[in-house]
Amino acid sequence: MRVVVYREAARTGPMRLVVLVALAGLIAGPFAAADDAPAPPPEAAAPAASPDAAPTPALVRVSSSFEIKHAAAVLKQVAKLFSAGFVRKDAERVAAEIDAQPAEQSRVWDFTAIRKGKSYALRVRARPDEFGDLDLDFFSPPEISAEVRSAVDHYLNGRGL
Repeated sequence: MRVVVYREAARTGPMRLVVLVALAGLIAGPFAAADDAPAPPPEAAAPAASPDAAPTPALVRVSSSFEIKHAAAVLKQVAKLFSAGFVRKDAERVAAEIDAQPAEQSRVWDFTAIRKGKSYALRVRARPDEFGDLDLDFFSPPEISAEVRSAVDHYLNGRGL
């Protein structure tokens, strides 16, 4: 009986392997066909980094959620941290754009803000919902993320939000 089982396995083993490889090809087909995908338009392509360019530091997310009516005040509170690049007028413009933003759609604004003479990347992401609440996230380098968090919390906690 052992010989029969061994011979049966020897005959069906390669066939099983072929079937498994074929199934894997079917499953991976959409992913493996990357060469067939259209190339992104030239303006969407990321510029090549020069060998001397420093790597971009990871940004830290400072997240908050509150009623949309507080957006301008929170943005202005964060804008107080910077001397240029993201100041009061920028906060007011972003707040006005958030007010006009459709519910359940995210929007992102990127700034190069100056704090104590040094440039920092600052990204603001807003997503209002249909109930009048807003998810507002700030993305900043680690060295200023605590100050951004403090500015957001200062306004929200000061009003019991």
